[in-house]
Amino acid sequence: MTDNSPYYDKKYICPVCSIDFKTYAVRSSRVVANSREADFHTVYSGTSPLHYTIVVCPGCYYAASNNVFSKEIEDRILKPLAQALVQIRPKDPPDYLHERNLDVALGSYELAIRSAQLKKARPGELAGLFMGAAWMAREKGNLELDKEYCQKALESYLEAFNRDFRSIGNMSDVQATYLVGELYRRTDNYAEAINWFGKAVFNRAIKQNPQLEKMAREQWAFAKEQATSGDSAPSAPAPSPEVIPEESATDKEVKPDLKPASTSRRRINMQMNASLYADQIDWLNYIVNRGYDYSKTLVPREQVLRALLDSAIDKLGEKPDLKFKTEAELKAIFDELLGK
Repeated sequence: MTDNSPYYDKKYICPVCSIDFKTYAVRSSRVVANSREADFHTVYSGTSPLHYTIVVCPGCYYAASNNVFSKEIEDRILKPLAQALVQIRPKDPPDYLHERNLDVALGSYELAIRSAQLKKARPGELAGLFMGAAWMAREKGNLELDKEYCQKALESYLEAFNRDFRSIGNMSDVQATYLVGELYRRTDNYAEAINWFGKAVFNRAIKQNPQLEKMAREQWAFAKEQATSGDSAPSAPAPSPEVIPEESATDKEVKPDLKPASTSRRRINMQMNASLYADQIDWLNYIVNRGYDYSKTLVPREQVLRALLDSAIDKLGEKPDLKFKTEAELKAIFDELLGK
């Protein structure tokens, strides 16, 4: 191998079968980034280091990303992992040690995904592997497989959020929040995409990363456009505004067939911060998603709340005579008045 080659040999010892081997790695001096997509996929001119991120043992075909491959595996996992790898060994394996084409690169990620599942890796590690597999499928032009792996990456990132945030690799809280929004967008769940992009935009930490804030605002606007038009998510966003007004000013008003009595007066939009319980937010998200599934038109959570309040105003009147001291007492009054 000459000094002009983009590759160099890197040595590893397999933590499963203990054999020594060398595999190609890409010289950092030869890496030229061309562009970056909205889900952090970097497109390179020439040799892509992403194609060589996964190290594959030529003996047992254990595979993992180059930053975790050499980590020691617990004894209680090692033996069943070794036995399982024998069962899933490729019948006609390609050469993973030298120059890789896109098929081999994608295959390396798929081996790493299976290895991670067998050793019960953290969901954040698995999510990163699914993300890499999606990128390889996208580079191959297989957009259906790209979307499938994006969905699996999304599920793993959400599991990482719920179980242990530290398991989401080297991403910050706001980066991970943004990426979840982008994966929801790419898998056509625009209501949740808008929700998560909004979380990212209003996260105070995003001010420390102006480029990420710009991306979050652009994708937020793009997700709203897609929700309105019903378009499927393409691989790259169209140009969209960098500054997003408050949601009440950007969302299209829904015009119901029957005009509620409470809308006969002139109404002015006003902003009010409110802290809701987690189950209340989940309920609102469910209503939003049900509405979108039915009509393919997005009615945001804000409009759901407005509809509920209008219904209560119509039922109770604009100035109901209520006497209460606590939230629980007020709920009991509403229950009785609304006929619960």
